[in-house]
This record gives sequence, structure tokens and C-alpha cells, in this order.
Amino acid sequence: MNNMKINKIYYTAFFFVSLLFFNGCEDHQLKPPRESGSEPSRQTGESGLPVDREFARELARELGREFARELSRQLNEGNSSIQLDSVFSANSVQIDRDPGSLVDMDGRPHPLLAHCSEDVLEFYQSHADCFAIKSLQEIPAGLNWKDGLGEEEFSSPDAKRGGTWNVFMRDFPRTLRTIGPDANGAFRSYLSDYNALSLVMSHPNSDGYYRGLASSWAVADDRKTVYFRLDPDARYSDGKAVRSSDFFFLFYYMRSKHIQAPWYNDFFGKDKFLKVTLFDSHTFSITYYKAKPDVVERVSLRPVPEHFYGELDGEYLNKYQWLPEPTTGPYVATPENIDKGKSVTLVRQNDWWADQKKFYRYRFNPDKIKVSVVRDYNKAFEIFLKGEIDMFGLAKTEFWYEKLTDKNLLVKNGYLSKVTFFNQTPPPSYALRINSQKAPLDNQNIRIGFHHAMNFKLVLEKIFRGDYVRMNTVADGYGARSHPTLQARTFSVEKAVEHFAKAGYLKRGPDGILVNKKGERLSVEIVTGYKHFEDVLVVLKEEAKKAGLEIKLKILESTAAWKTAGEKNHQVIFSAFNSFVELFPRYWEPFHSDNAYQQDGDTKYRKDGRLKDNLVIKTSTNNFTQTAVREIDHLINQYREEESLERITELSHQLSEMIHEHGVWVPAWKKPWIRIGHWNWIKFPQDWGPKETRDYEEFQVFWIDQSEKKTILKAKLAGEVLSDQPTVRIYDKYQSN
Repeated sequence: MNNMKINKIYYTAFFFVSLLFFNGCEDHQLKPPRESGSEPSRQTGESGLPVDREFARELARELGREFARELSRQLNEGNSSIQLDSVFSANSVQIDRDPGSLVDMDGRPHPLLAHCSEDVLEFYQSHADCFAIKSLQEIPAGLNWKDGLGEEEFSSPDAKRGGTWNVFMRDFPRTLRTIGPDANGAFRSYLSDYNALSLVMSHPNSDGYYRGLASSWAVADDRKTVYFRLDPDARYSDGKAVRSSDFFFLFYYMRSKHIQAPWYNDFFGKDKFLKVTLFDSHTFSITYYKAKPDVVERVSLRPVPEHFYGELDGEYLNKYQWLPEPTTGPYVATPENIDKGKSVTLVRQNDWWADQKKFYRYRFNPDKIKVSVVRDYNKAFEIFLKGEIDMFGLAKTEFWYEKLTDKNLLVKNGYLSKVTFFNQTPPPSYALRINSQKAPLDNQNIRIGFHHAMNFKLVLEKIFRGDYVRMNTVADGYGARSHPTLQARTFSVEKAVEHFAKAGYLKRGPDGILVNKKGERLSVEIVTGYKHFEDVLVVLKEEAKKAGLEIKLKILESTAAWKTAGEKNHQVIFSAFNSFVELFPRYWEPFHSDNAYQQDGDTKYRKDGRLKDNLVIKTSTNNFTQTAVREIDHLINQYREEESLERITELSHQLSEMIHEHGVWVPAWKKPWIRIGHWNWIKFPQDWGPKETRDYEEFQVFWIDQSEKKTILKAKLAGEVLSDQPTVRIYDKYQSN
């Protein structure tokens, strides 16, 4: 083929690309809502005549397709003289679909994607290396398919269905979305974490897995790819079937900027989830970026219902603010069951698809879950004692030892139970998280001095009566992956003052607070959304004065506190995240600089490792400490890439040491048990719960005995005794030595 012919082809191709560009819609990533009604959008051209943009766009696409077909035919035939005028002939050759392609030469989507919107299909096509369709015959032979049915159930066949489970939350949710701004509140667990099903569920009493949405699964020889077969019964709460293509759509959704959730954008990025391959409407595979010992758990995701969203646009946040997506779990929240500012009631589906399946048939027993707003913790306790809340956490010693003693008539007469359940799980990460980019805490000596000024030893003795122990590292509770010798810094006035002096705070003012040469007081504000732990912070505040440090406390509602931290507007926040029960801890989310600033990787650093000026803070991430240290970044990157469990363990220890040295995370406490009070109409299995239970709400193995409730309330009114012994129970089957 001579150069003139080639140039002619290029110029013609450029013409059609230009036509597509100038007549195409706006950037699909910022696509506005489509016009309501059936009239096509029209604009006026330079001639004053109306221009049908939809018609122009479709014409451009059709011409482009015709051109591509003819060009492909002539190239395949090896023509040395390509006839461009034949592109438009009526006899153009029709090319059959490649059975594995997302669309055919006419732009028609594969049958598995026939329902997709134009925007979604364009996304898949533009990331064709991440999305594939193959035939069932291309699934490797000899895979070891598992179904988890050999695992033991962890609920009781004595369970009864019915009743309303009454619980409380401290603040009304700001949205019923589970993704995006303001979606990370406490209510989210009722919609998602403790409700919706993943492909495969980690068994809480073993190292195995049991069925979720998948009826079976198999790990490929590369140890990166996991094949799944969906349970054909799997349905969303609106009755629509879960389809394999919903796991295509999951990545369209999670990678979209419209959800305004950078953590999810990154977590579901193509650098970690390399490919999703569909084989039929129920069979697919997900390929992770590395062979990992727990790869099944890594890729056991929840689908996003494509039929519900269709596609995303700039109206996403407002449109779905109070419109929860259909769930695969048993409970649904609907607008008619929302009493704004007061309560949300979730209703159990009568025809939930997993209702009689193993691992689910004796769980999720109440007909309704009423979650009421009670902003004051002490007020909630009073409501609990009246029987209007069914369960109440008694982890705080003042409640266990003073407010609900074993001699309390409610306990003594057998109306209420006090329960201690020993579990085996990574503890919630209670800690003081220091924003290392806020003065004066941008000085490492101030941060280390702050550590030594926090008297957690006194807190554990005075507030928790020795029932709690000090957490030592950012990764306690992960077995060998937890650092074996690293210890939290102890309270020491001498060491605190020494480090404060290195930062220039040498003299004490009249009130004992240190000042520097500029006369600036050593003062730090601690924000929290935990009103019930205010007494803990008061102790820390008073003790810090001994080291010349002024602590100002700012107690907010929980959602406001999370919002402050998410926007990185705090100096220090006292908070906790629930830790995942998994093989090794996570460091990237809370400590990598990519979750502190919008600039990527090493571009935010100077050659000497210091941060550049004028970096843009990244909000809505879990890096509350704004940690941005190049060496920590590099080690986290290695940790995420590593396949060997032995090497992962070594890197985990090194990261714990480096974060300890950086001084941004002041560990608080951990407890090897759960303590709750519950009315005795709430019944539990013989062992009370699975060993990996982190919260009494988590696995929902309890049930409500409605006849017992009537008996107890009647006896309480009459002052009758229902038990000759106080109902105080200890479940120590899983107590560690």
C-alpha cells in the first residue's frame, strides 16, 4: 500500500472521528440528566435551521461503523489499492460478531450487555482490558469448585421469626446512600455491612467460607483469579435477579467521579482489580492484581444493581440521597418508613430469596428493626431500662458496675441479662489520631510529647477498672502480622516536657501551660463524636496539664465529627474504626499519602523527601492523620504487592515501627470481650454468638420471644420475681489464654 493511500485513509478516519467529537454529547463523565419526554434535543445551527443532535450523532456513528467494516475487509484481503468509495456502497461486507467482544461491528452489544445504557457501554469499551466476555468452554478444566456447605451453621434451630427489634442511634442519618459524602455514619451498617450479602462470606468460627450470592467458587492456578457461579435464586429486594453483569456495573459505579468517594474510586481501581470476565448470566470471574493468601475474600464483592441506576450523572447525590438501592439482604428501608429526624424502620422481606438457605434460615429473625434517634447516651440507657430499647452496650464500667449492678431488680428478678462474651477478633481501633499537617502538630517532637502527655494508664484504672488493656500498635489482633514487641508510649511528664522543649516550648505560663518565644501557648483541640467517652477525655485533659499541654475538648454529634475529620479540619480526633476480620491489616487507607493529598505518588515530594508547597488536600478518606511520608508510602506499596505471607508479616512489622516513630497515632485501649445488657425476651444460641463477633448486632443470630416479652412486662409491672438468681452470664468458650 503506498503512502498516498495510507494518508487518504488517515484523513478520512480523522474526518469521521472529528464528526463524532463535535456532534457527540458532553464529556460522559459529567453527563447531565437526559431530558424528560420523548422529543429529541435540538439546537439551532449557524444557518438558523434546527439541528437534531441525536440524529447527527447516530449518523456519525453509522458512517464510522461502515468505514471500519470496509477498511477491515480490504486490509484483510491484502488490497494494495484500497477503494474508499466502496465504504458507502450498499454491498459492504457484514462481519460476524466475535463471540467474546463487547459489541459487534454494528455497535450492537453482546446479549449479556444488551440492557446497558450508552454511557455504561462506552465505559466498558474504553476499558476493554478490564472487561471481557468468554464462553463457558473457556473456563479452565480441573478447577476445585467449593460451595461451603461443609461448614457448620452458627445460629440456632430454636430461633423464632417475628417481632420488632428496637435499637437506637445517636444521630439521624444524613443520607440513605451507602457510598459518597455523609454515607459513613452508624446507620450504614443496617443497610449494608450487617445486611447485604457478598459473593462469599467468611465463616466467623473457622478459616473457611460459606455461601453468599455465589453457590460455588474456584481459585485458578494463578491464585489471582476466582471463578464464581451465582445462586440462581439470588434476588434484589425489588425482585430483580442478580446478574453477572452487575459485577461489571460495580466497577463502573465505584470508579465514577459522580459518587464523590475517592476511597472507593481507589479501592476498586484497575490497578487492584485487573479484570472481570463474564461467561453467562450467572458465571463470571474476577482477577486480582496479585496472588494473595486470602484472594477469595479479596474479590468477594457485593454487586451494584444496574437496573436501578442505569447510569450515573451529576445528579447522583441528590437523586439517591433518600432513595436506598435495592439490597440482596433481608431488610429494606423505604421512604414511607422514615420519620425524618426521629427514626428509620427497616422491614424484613416476606419473600427474601435466602430465607430458608443454610447459614441464613435461623438468622435475621425480627420482622422489623426500628432505629430511633436518642442523642444522649445516658438518656438511651434510661429508655433501655424501661424496655423500649431491647439491647444496650455495657462496655463502659460505669454502666456495668454502677448503673446496672447485679443487685438491680431488673437483673435480680430475671427481667434483664448482663452478658460478657469473649471473642477473638481484631479490636476496634480506638485512638487519638493526630493531624500531622496542622500546627503545632506538624512538628514531630510535639507529637511525641503529646503521646507522653496522655495518661491512658490512669484512664484504664479509673474509668475502666482494669477491665481494658492498652492497645500497642496500629495493627493489634492480627496474629503473627501484629508486631510482637512494640509498646505504646507511656505517660511521662519528663519525656513530654523534653520533647516539647525541643520544639521551642521552654517556659510555663502563669497557669502552667508551656509557651514558646513568640508567646504562643502549647494548646491542642481534640474533637470527638463520642459523648459517652467524654469522661475519658476529661481525665486526659487534666493529666496533660502536668506536662504543660492545654487540651481543648470539642464534643460533636457523631456525623458532624466524622465530617470534620473527613474534611481534615481537626487537630486531633478521638475515634475508632471497626477492624476487618482478615488475614493481615490494612495500611494504605489510613497512612498512605495518596489518601492525604490529591497529587499522585512521589509527585507530591521534593527530592529530599519533604512535601511540596500548595498541595491539595484529599477529603473523604480515612487518612485522618494526614500522614505523607515517602518512605512509608514506598513500604506500603511493597506490602500491597507482596504475595508471600512471610514477607507480608515482615513488612507489617516494619510499617508498625515506622508509624510508631512518626507519632501520629496514639493507641487507646482494647477489650477481649463484648458486654451488653438485654431484656430476656431477646434469645441467643447456646454459645451466644460466633467467636469473631465484633458487635452484638453483627451476625443477628438472636430472636424475639414475643410471648416471653408479654410475661416479663407483666411481671415487671407487678413486681414478680421470674428468677431466683441474677441473670448475669459469662460466655468464655472463645476466651484466649
